[in-house]
Amino acid sequence: MHQLFSKSKRASLAIIIIGGLFFSFKATVNETTEDPFLTICKNADAYYTHSYRDVTYEKYWGSYRKHISINNKLVVNTPAGVEKYAFLILDEFESNNIESFKIRTLKANGSIVELDSSLVFRRNSQREKFGVINYPIPAVEPGDTIETNYVYYERLEQSNLTSYVNLYSNLPSVNSQYTIKTAPDLTVRYKGYNHFPKPDIIANDTIVYLQFSMDNVKGLVENEHSCLPCEKPYLYYSLEKKDSELRSWRDVYNEEFNFLTQPMALDKENSSYYKRWKRRVIGTAKDSTKYHQLQLLHNEVVANFKMSPVLVDEFIKSTGYFLKEERFDPVSIRRFYRQLLEDLEIDYWAVFGRSKQSGTIDTDYIRKGEFDHVFFAYVNEKGTLQFLYPHEESYMYLIDEIPTSLYSTKAVLVKPKATDKKKKKDSFIDGDLQLARVDSVAIATINLPGMDSNYNYINQMISSDVDTQEKKTTFRYRLEVSGGLSTEMRSFFNMLSQDEDASNFYNALSEFEGSDNSLQIDTVTSRLQKGYKPFVYLMSAEGTLNNAITFINDSLVSVSLDKLIQHFQLENSEDAPELNYYLDYNYSDYFTFYLNFPSNIEVLGLENGSVAFKNDLGEYIFEAKQSKENQLILQSNYTILKNLIPKEKLKELKVLNDHVKNTKGKRLIIKLKKS
Repeated sequence: MHQLFSKSKRASLAIIIIGGLFFSFKATVNETTEDPFLTICKNADAYYTHSYRDVTYEKYWGSYRKHISINNKLVVNTPAGVEKYAFLILDEFESNNIESFKIRTLKANGSIVELDSSLVFRRNSQREKFGVINYPIPAVEPGDTIETNYVYYERLEQSNLTSYVNLYSNLPSVNSQYTIKTAPDLTVRYKGYNHFPKPDIIANDTIVYLQFSMDNVKGLVENEHSCLPCEKPYLYYSLEKKDSELRSWRDVYNEEFNFLTQPMALDKENSSYYKRWKRRVIGTAKDSTKYHQLQLLHNEVVANFKMSPVLVDEFIKSTGYFLKEERFDPVSIRRFYRQLLEDLEIDYWAVFGRSKQSGTIDTDYIRKGEFDHVFFAYVNEKGTLQFLYPHEESYMYLIDEIPTSLYSTKAVLVKPKATDKKKKKDSFIDGDLQLARVDSVAIATINLPGMDSNYNYINQMISSDVDTQEKKTTFRYRLEVSGGLSTEMRSFFNMLSQDEDASNFYNALSEFEGSDNSLQIDTVTSRLQKGYKPFVYLMSAEGTLNNAITFINDSLVSVSLDKLIQHFQLENSEDAPELNYYLDYNYSDYFTFYLNFPSNIEVLGLENGSVAFKNDLGEYIFEAKQSKENQLILQSNYTILKNLIPKEKLKELKVLNDHVKNTKGKRLIIKLKKS
């Protein structure tokens, strides 16, 4: 980690430094036809000759303004490049905070066409906000260059003068730069990772200026499994007051954990309701262990409470208020859990985690914005570390269940060292609205648990009955989901049940993509959720099979495997990937289908129909067999064995998926024998 302080210098020395460094800063690299990177650029649909982002921080009343200047030159090589990249794209925040704007098309024939900003920023009234802008840049043809210059700003508090930076985009760039400029009353602290380039620096009585530059930056296309900070250069920086100390874990505990979790004690009536509720739920189990009591109280919330968004006027409400309402929000549930743990005298840790796709926590240099997960851990009566993760708006976590994005990641456990009995002021926020503060903390670094494909699985079993008279097939269905797949599936369906817009979206998407609803669930007959790891979820149902079985005539039936076999497949990219795949977990997907006919059958084409394939990444097994005179059994198992797949190995994923694709392309012909 580097710390840059502005220092007093003689005027003559400052002039020499400013003159020398500013003129030595890199601009675009001289192009040479022999450069192999330029060959990559010219073979791409488009590429940047330069891509600059300049950030300036300045004081603005009691806070700060951050001005972000974008300066790009994009050469468009192909018609596909025109269709993909000849657009001005601004998100809603950028479009409503634009300070200056200039977009030009530099034609190959030397002429210039400038985009009229009045056409881009159109609205019915001054009060109306702009939305997302995706505006076509005019007159762009292959061989032209798009020159983009605009500046927007955002207001920030001093505690938020920080950023994570990488110099990549989805297109190659001959030269990419990021600069930071501020007044000398602030210190710039920065740290590069994965060989991020060192900056050129100016620091004097009037300015602090850092320029980070990379040449020949490859274009990278990210997907949901990418983790750019895991393998590519990136930068973290923050702006601090002069002579400020580095953040410690004590600061993190006092400022972040206490802010999120310390309960409120401003209304006595609601506070007393918490005690009555707690006694009622524990009931006759008052002499049981404190861990059993915690389980009872947690079960009550999962079974009978709802989650809602955080409301400003409820932010200082006590736990009792939310218990009366029989609902929590993402902040009050954390305060509730902390209050329970302390009331039950369960010694706990604050846990700070970071999602896998965001990169690994830096335990040596504590960065702002480092943690996107803050929760609790405690050791149970068996000596096992367990986790208590707060519920989200669309999902309620069971004890020891954590988001799959945290599987097998590094986390930091922090708790106060003090052993003295806590005062009320240390446990609650009262009328002075002051957070509790501890003097020292104990720290431990752990790897959060994950689960492998033996525990992360989905198992579907279907037993169907074919009615040859009615030309109809009904089935009995059993679903068993475990581990990370259980967490994700329950989270998704809870979101759909609570969010009507999202539910309508996925229904519309299903219709648009032509889903024919082959397995139509008509009635759910039972559900069971096991409350312990690996959190198995069981569901039984009955339904109708659509479009998978075709009655050719009275004696021949065609079975389409494509309509029956539906696996949770890991998608492979058709392009050569530049990034590895970082999966939350590996998993297994089992599918068994029993097809029962009213008469004896003969299955045509069973010979050589089995598949048993395995490589380093996964496994696929398929078998079709006639087990009884009137029954056909289909078994299809798909397994992903690795949760980290190197980009060089992703071609093996395609081979694995091709075996599934080839199997699903088959049809089985079944001959019905006369009785």
